[in-house]
Amino acid sequence: MKRIVVATLSAVLVLSTLVAQQAPAAAADNPVVVENQQAGSTGWQINPQKIADDATGQIKGYASLTSVSPGQSITFYVTVNPAQTYSIDVYRIGWYSGMGGRLRLHVAGQNGIQQSACTPNATTGLIACNWSPSYTFTVPADWTSGIYYTLLTNAAGYQNAIIFAVKDGRPAAFLYQQAVNTYQAYNNYPDDHVNGKSLYSFNSYGANTISGTTRAVKVSFDRPYSGEGSMYFFTFEINLVRWLEKNGYDVTYTTDVDTDANDGALLSHKGFLSTGHDEYWSKGMYDAVLAARNAGVNLAFFGANAVYWQARYEPSAGGAAKRVLVCYKDASTDPVRDATTTVLFRDPLVNRPEQTLMGVMFRDEVPFSAPDPVTGNYVPNNSPYVVTNSSHWLYAGTGFRDGDSVPKLVGYEMDRYDSSFAGPTGATQWTFLSNSPYTGEFYGAEYAQSSIYQAPSGAWVFASGTMSWSWGLDNYWYTYADPRIQRTTANLLNAFLNGAPKTVHDLKVTAPANAAVGQAFTVGVTAEDAQGSPVTTYTGTVHFATSDTGSGVVLPADSTLTNGQGSFSVTLATTGPQTITVSDAANSLSTTASLTVAAAVGPANHLVLATTATPTAGAAFSFTVTAQDSAGNTDTGYAGTVHFTSTDTSTGTVLPANATLTNGQGTFSATLFVAGAQTVTATDTTTASITGALNVSVRPAAASKLALTTGGAYPTAGTPLSFTATALDQYGNTDTGYAGTVHFTSSDTSTGVALPADATLTNGQGTFSATLIRAGVQTITATDNATASITGALTVTVRAASATKFAASASTTTPTAGAAFSVTLKAQDQYGNTDTAYAGRAHFTSSDTSSGVVLPADSSLTNGQGTFSVTLTKAGAQTVTATDTATTSITGSVSVTVKPGAAASLTLGAPATATVNQSFNVTVTAKDRYGNVATGYRGTVQFTSSDLLATLPANYTFTAGDGGAHSFSVTLVTPPSESVTVTDTANASLTASAQITVKLPLLP
Repeated sequence: MKRIVVATLSAVLVLSTLVAQQAPAAAADNPVVVENQQAGSTGWQINPQKIADDATGQIKGYASLTSVSPGQSITFYVTVNPAQTYSIDVYRIGWYSGMGGRLRLHVAGQNGIQQSACTPNATTGLIACNWSPSYTFTVPADWTSGIYYTLLTNAAGYQNAIIFAVKDGRPAAFLYQQAVNTYQAYNNYPDDHVNGKSLYSFNSYGANTISGTTRAVKVSFDRPYSGEGSMYFFTFEINLVRWLEKNGYDVTYTTDVDTDANDGALLSHKGFLSTGHDEYWSKGMYDAVLAARNAGVNLAFFGANAVYWQARYEPSAGGAAKRVLVCYKDASTDPVRDATTTVLFRDPLVNRPEQTLMGVMFRDEVPFSAPDPVTGNYVPNNSPYVVTNSSHWLYAGTGFRDGDSVPKLVGYEMDRYDSSFAGPTGATQWTFLSNSPYTGEFYGAEYAQSSIYQAPSGAWVFASGTMSWSWGLDNYWYTYADPRIQRTTANLLNAFLNGAPKTVHDLKVTAPANAAVGQAFTVGVTAEDAQGSPVTTYTGTVHFATSDTGSGVVLPADSTLTNGQGSFSVTLATTGPQTITVSDAANSLSTTASLTVAAAVGPANHLVLATTATPTAGAAFSFTVTAQDSAGNTDTGYAGTVHFTSTDTSTGTVLPANATLTNGQGTFSATLFVAGAQTVTATDTTTASITGALNVSVRPAAASKLALTTGGAYPTAGTPLSFTATALDQYGNTDTGYAGTVHFTSSDTSTGVALPADATLTNGQGTFSATLIRAGVQTITATDNATASITGALTVTVRAASATKFAASASTTTPTAGAAFSVTLKAQDQYGNTDTAYAGRAHFTSSDTSSGVVLPADSSLTNGQGTFSVTLTKAGAQTVTATDTATTSITGSVSVTVKPGAAASLTLGAPATATVNQSFNVTVTAKDRYGNVATGYRGTVQFTSSDLLATLPANYTFTAGDGGAHSFSVTLVTPPSESVTVTDTANASLTASAQITVKLPLLP
C-alpha cells in the first residue's frame, strides 16, 4: 500500500536449516519433483559487496518479457559502466536439496556497452529504456516452469539480476502468480536520487508530473529493477517457492501479466496462489480470478494488501503488449473514467472491495523493521499471529489452541474484515482463523485476521491477512519457520486437492423441550464438524446418562451411530427440569440437553401460539400452535381443526387455512400489514373454548414513500407554514426506523421562498417550517437523497398577504384623446399576489387635468380587482393613479401615451404684415377637438387669397412626417391688406384664414 523500507537483497542471503515439513500431497513424479532431484547450486546467490548500484550502473539489465514459454525466445538488455565484458548465468529457483537453485544457462565473454540514460516523460513520469538488445536466446524445451533468476556479472565482479518466470500452460494442481505488477509499481529505477520514478512519491525524484507530485502515473517493464534486481521476490515469495517444491506440490508458474492476458488458463488448476506483496491488479486479473472461484477453483492469498490498486496495461512505444503499467490513483486526473479507472478497487467508479473476493481487505501497516531492543540491529517489526477457532479443520494436527501465537508472522501490512464493506456473496463456512493485535501507523490499536470461506461453487478461499505468511514456511533469510504454520498450509493445499476433511467437533443432541412421565420420546444424536455438518465417518461409541434418578427411567444402551447419526428412545420418570447427556469419553465429546418432564398429558383445553419473529408488514413470519392441556402439557393426540383470525383485517392479510396439528403442534405462516400491536387467534372449529392468541408487534416495512401533511389552514404568502413529513412503507405504516436524509423542493421558486434544510426524521417523522411567496396552488416535495423513489408532496393553496399596493394596467398604452379605455386595478401584497380579500376603496386621479377627462368614481374591488373606464383628452404621456381612500400608502399608477384624435380644425399661422412681392411663410396646423395637434392628419389642403395677383402654394397632402403641421411660402402683391385662406379639399369645414397688411417696400 505504502512504501516498504527494507534492505533489498544487498544484505547477505543465508540458507538456513528448515524445520520438518509435511509429505507432499501431490503425485511423486510431477515435473516439480523430477526437477528438484537434479543437482543444485548456490552460485545464484549474489555477492553483497559487489552489487551494482543504479547511480553508477556498473551492470544492470532487464528482459523483454516478464514470463516466457519453452520454445519461445527472450531478449536481455544490458548496460555496463565502463564498457567491458560480462557473463550471464540463469538459475531456476527451487528446493534442490536446500541449495535453492539450479544453473540452466551460462554465457561468458559478452561484450558490454554503456547504454543510453533512461529519462522520464515530463507529463506522466514514464521511464522506458530504449536500449539495444544484448542477448537473445530460445528457452529450451526441458526448462521446467518456475521463477528464473539471471545473474549478470561484469569483468570487475559487479553483479545485478534479471528475474522472469517460465510458464508451461500445464494443468498442474497449483498455479503460482508472481506479483510483477507490484514489483514495477515500487521500482524507481534509476534509483540515483535524481531521475528515478515509481508510482510513489516517497522514492520518486525530479520534477512533478501530472500527479501533482514527483511520482509517475505510468511505469515501464522496459527498464531494470532498482537495487539488486529482483524487487520483493526474496523478501516475500522465495520461502513459499522453496517450501512448495521441497514438499513436491505440483505447481506451475505465471505472472500478473499472464493472468490478465489469459483468464481461462486459471480454470485448469485446483488452486490459484497469490503471495507476498500482490497489491496492483488489473480489471482483467480480478475478472479472471473471480470467474475461476465461481467455477470451483480454490484461491489462496499468502500475503496482504492484495487486489488494492486497480491498474491497467498499455503497450510500449514500440507496440509490445502490456509493457506499461498505468495507475493515476486519482479519478480526476485519469483520462479514462469507466470500469478500468485507476483508483482503489473499493472506491467509486470501480466499487469492487477486495474482501468480496478474499474475505478480508487491507487495513493498516507498521514500519518494516525496527531496532532489536537487545542488539540494536534492525529486524522485522512483525507481531505474533494469534490463533482463533483452533478447532477448524485447517488447524488439524497443529496442536493450536485458541490464543496460541506464532512469533513474527504478522507484518508489515495487514488485512482484516471491514464491516463497512460487503463480504463475499453467498459465502458459507466463513471463519476467521486469527485475531492478531498490533499498533498501526494509520489507526493505532488494530488487529489482523486470516480468513477462509467456501464459495457457492464449492471453492475454498483462504487469505492469510499478513504479508509475511511465507516466513512461517521456510527459514531462508529470516528464521521464523514454524511447523504449525507449515502444517496449516499443507492442510489448506491438501483440501484444495482432495476436499476439506471432516472432523468431529461435537455431538449434537436433539430432544423435545417437554416430555411426559412414563412416555417414551426420541432423542437424536449427530456427530458434526465445526461447521455443523454431519461427519459420516465417525465410529465412536456414545453413552447416555440423565439427571432423572427415578424408578422407570429407560435409557439406550451404549451405541454406535450410522453415518454419524442415530435416533434413540428415552423414557423419564420424574416431573420437573431434567437433563440427558450423550458422551464419548474416548474422544472427549459430551453434550447435555435440557427438557421439562410433566405429568401425563390430558385432553387439550387451550391453544398456545408462539413465535420468535418480530413480524414486518407485508412479510410472512412463522409461528407455532400447540394444543395443551390444563397443566400446560402438549396433547399429542389432539385431532381438532384450527381456524385463524386476526385483528389486522387489511386487504391482503394472509392467514393460514383451517388446519390440523401433528402430534399436537403445527408451524404456520401469516402475513400482516398494519404496523403496531396485532393479534393472531387460533380457535378450534368445533369447540370454541379451545382457543389461543398470539400478540405481536408488527414492524413497518422499509419506507417506500413520504407523506406530507399540514393542519389544513391556507398558508399566507411570506408567513411560515408548519407541516409534517412521515416516512411510510407501501402499506401506509410509519417506518420508525427510517434513517434517510430528506431534501425539500417546491413548485414556488420565487425569491424569498424558505424551505427546510436537508434533514433526517425521528422515528420516521419530522415537523418542518416552510415559507412560500406565490399565491395559488403550490406544492412542497420531500425526496430521499439516496433513493429518489422515496418521495411525497404537499399541495397547498397559498393566500395573498394583505394588500400593500395597487397594480394598474391599461387596456392600451396608447389611448386616443377623448376615447374611453379600460384600466384594470389589482390590490396586491408585497410579493405581487392579488389580495382577493381586499375591502378598501380606490380613488382615481390623473396627470391629465384637462376639461373632458373622465375618471371612475371611488370604487371597491371584487376579489381584489376591478376594471374601470377612463377618458383622457390631453395628448402625450399621462398617468392614471389609484389610491386607497383610507390607506394612502396603498397606491399604484399606470402610464399611457395619449394619441390626439382626428383633425377637427385647421389653424393658419401667418405674419401680420408682408412686403409687396416678397415671399413669407405660413404654417397650417391640424388640431383635434381638444386642441391637440392631429398628428395623424393626412388631408389635402388648397390655398386661396383675396389678392388676385398673389403667388400661392399648390395643393398639398399632409404626410406622416408632417406630424399634423406644415409650412408653406406665400407672396402677396396688392396693398394695403389681403387675406390668405387654407381649406381641406375634401372637408370644407376644415378651413382657416389670416388677414395680412401688405406694405410697399421702403425706398433706398
